[in-house]
Amino acid sequence: MIIACDTSSVVCSVALASRGEILFKREASGGQIHIEKLTPFLKEALSYCTSNNISPDALALAIGPGSFNGLRIGLATMKALAMSLELPLIPIPTTDAMAFGLQKMINGPSRAVIFSHRNFVHFADYHLKDEEQVATPEFHYGVWDDLFDEKIDNYFGTADRGFAEWLQGTQGNPVKQKFYPIAADAGQVALLAEMRRDRAVADLDALEPFYNAKYEAKKWVPPSF
Repeated sequence: MIIACDTSSVVCSVALASRGEILFKREASGGQIHIEKLTPFLKEALSYCTSNNISPDALALAIGPGSFNGLRIGLATMKALAMSLELPLIPIPTTDAMAFGLQKMINGPSRAVIFSHRNFVHFADYHLKDEEQVATPEFHYGVWDDLFDEKIDNYFGTADRGFAEWLQGTQGNPVKQKFYPIAADAGQVALLAEMRRDRAVADLDALEPFYNAKYEAKKWVPPSF
């Protein structure tokens, strides 16, 4: 019985899963809604458990890559809940959850893509097969002009902001032709976490969001008058 959350994108979601079945799910979409929606959704999930006389035995969350602020909010909240309930916390890479959700729909070499900022994206390559478990690959970070690879059969992930516009252009069109839009989802995080209970983190203080990129402040330039 696992309660999971995902705050890695503009979607904030919470789900409860047991033995491969999603029993409860809440989600909302919008800019900067995680701090407003996450705690009430978790409270509803816990109330569902109480009403049905069941007890969660683990927590899970999408650990990244994804939204800088969203990941911090999700991890801080789930750490506090894990400590309060004395439950293990299982981190799931965001793209693993996305790949798990598409496993029955696509096969072969597939590249997960998450928009970062400006013209940068996070990406990771999976070899999806319906009968096999999703394996966490090596993660990469670079400009979207370098995404296309003739050896990749499918692309999937979040297409928003400038990346969505790039997909409509000449250079992005080869990626668009093979692109499956999908966002991370707390339900898939929970289901995948059921298979990865051995990856629960004992030292919560050591657990950090997986940003997969260095965010550096711009150099301050004095104003000219």
